[in-house]
Amino acid sequence: MNKLIAFSAAAFFAATSASFAADAIGIPAPIAPAPVYDSSSVWDGFYAGLNAGYGWGEFDIDGLGGDDIEGWFGGAQVGYNAAFGGVVVGIEGDYQYSDINWTATDGVIDVDAGINHFGTVRGRLGADLGTFMPYVTAGIAFGEIGAEATDGTVTLSDSEYGWGWAVGAGVEAMLADNVSLKGEYLYVDFQNFDFDGVDVDAHAHTARIGVNFHF
Repeated sequence: MNKLIAFSAAAFFAATSASFAADAIGIPAPIAPAPVYDSSSVWDGFYAGLNAGYGWGEFDIDGLGGDDIEGWFGGAQVGYNAAFGGVVVGIEGDYQYSDINWTATDGVIDVDAGINHFGTVRGRLGADLGTFMPYVTAGIAFGEIGAEATDGTVTLSDSEYGWGWAVGAGVEAMLADNVSLKGEYLYVDFQNFDFDGVDVDAHAHTARIGVNFHF
């Protein structure tokens, strides 16, 4: 036991002496580097842009069943990215006018129902591959769904604004120093919208492209 204590004390004394000697000649003791913010990434900072795409899904009225909806949409987005050692963490908000709907007629009454407009606020997690970034995304969705029936003289309509959720994935590539192009799939789901006591749900798969300007 005495030999073990003596050996430990000698080792401690040697290490301490080496540290003092390094300090004496101006050589700092080595310190393990901590993860730092990667300010050299092309993805860092704020951005804003435009998007357009196509969506398809279902509009479901409780007790009456569902009908397929589809159509174009377009809007704008704004967001912020921060890069950490090859990983990009960000947040993005967007809003789109939508023509993702279902239309039908029996020769007398025309019916139109679907998603009138929608937006999302989502987190993004991407891989920093230089000028190319694949990513996954998820967050909340919000928007208006509505239904309208008319015989050309009398029109009955209702619409409700509410909340849902969104999840998806995409890829983004830098085209120039401050301009990028993205392609994205996003699933949006709206449930339990109250149309005068009738429960209405709507969901859509969306595919879109967008251009972002980075600041």
